[in-house]
Amino acid sequence: MKRHSWLKWGVIRIAPLIALWLVLGLAIPAQAQGGIAISGSFYRQEFRLPQSTTLKSPEVYVVVFNNSSSNVDIRITTETPVGVKLLLSADDFPLKAGEQKKVEIGVEVSQAAVPGEYKVSVTAEPYKKGATGIQIMGAARQEANLTIVGEAGSVEVTAVSPDGEPVPAVVKLLRQVDSQTFDFGYSETGSLKVRVSPGNYSASAYIADKKLAEQSFAVAANEDKKIALEIKTVYFEGFGIVPNYSTKTEELAFAEVVYTINNLYESFPEAEVVLKVIKDGAQPDEVKLATLAPLEKGRLGLSYNYVPSGGWEKATYTFKLNLNIGGETYTTSREETLEAGEAGTTPAQGGSNINWLLIGGIAGGILLLIIVVLLVRRRAYY
Repeated sequence: MKRHSWLKWGVIRIAPLIALWLVLGLAIPAQAQGGIAISGSFYRQEFRLPQSTTLKSPEVYVVVFNNSSSNVDIRITTETPVGVKLLLSADDFPLKAGEQKKVEIGVEVSQAAVPGEYKVSVTAEPYKKGATGIQIMGAARQEANLTIVGEAGSVEVTAVSPDGEPVPAVVKLLRQVDSQTFDFGYSETGSLKVRVSPGNYSASAYIADKKLAEQSFAVAANEDKKIALEIKTVYFEGFGIVPNYSTKTEELAFAEVVYTINNLYESFPEAEVVLKVIKDGAQPDEVKLATLAPLEKGRLGLSYNYVPSGGWEKATYTFKLNLNIGGETYTTSREETLEAGEAGTTPAQGGSNINWLLIGGIAGGILLLIIVVLLVRRRAYY
């Protein structure tokens, strides 16, 4: 009997707890099974920046995941000290169930920022808009270390060919601390100039995701460091747009695209040159200019006469070349622009609108009249 009484007491005491646990378990929302998560490289950064400096790099980012079973809107908020701003590639966006989004993060330190050590953070907040306003449903957060220094130097990195010509390339600048490296600068033009805190750095140049040059160096306070990364690659050595006008109508007839490909790297089985033309910022018009099979080492000069499919209009045309190898963009040229006037004519260059042909005709007529008058008077004299 004593055993049965203990069993009865246990059932009476424990049963309500089990029931409560079941109710709470059923009441847990779907977010607890997934919810919002955040990952990326931002938390690994050790930012060390002087005043009046901006750092931007696609290598510094967070990725926001929606692991819940419902669609939500995401708002990214930041926490920074006075004079510091985190630059976000997106700060408010929808995220469907199971989706993810990468948000790049830059750091802007103004002159008003006080030197010292700080924490900076980004928080992803999922929310829904209802009748009672915005409802925040949890959050995910990352933070990184920021040190603001008063002293600074500058670094200018340029990718060049062996003969010293600028080469379009991806240039990355890394700060080295012991055995670790941190992103400090990024450019896709082949040239990068930034203010830096004193310390050790490395610069590298990439084309088609291949590292072709790298150099390590130190920068002292108030020092202006210039680094030339010499790379052997394929690049557009010369690129220009030459407008050609009709001698009869003076309208723009065609734009001659003149360019030189310099291959200092290696022979490729096939390459193609594609011209991209943008009219007043609209969707680009793409034209395949040449297929090179193979693309041998050395220089190759080419040209192409371009006319828009719909004819010339009064607009600003922007030209850019792509060199594709293996179906991927290997390198690009700089941009060139051309101003076209009404009905494809050349824009007015200033000065008076004098019709010299008409003036010449009038002058000739007057001269002829004078000669006739003189001849008549001479005959009358004799």
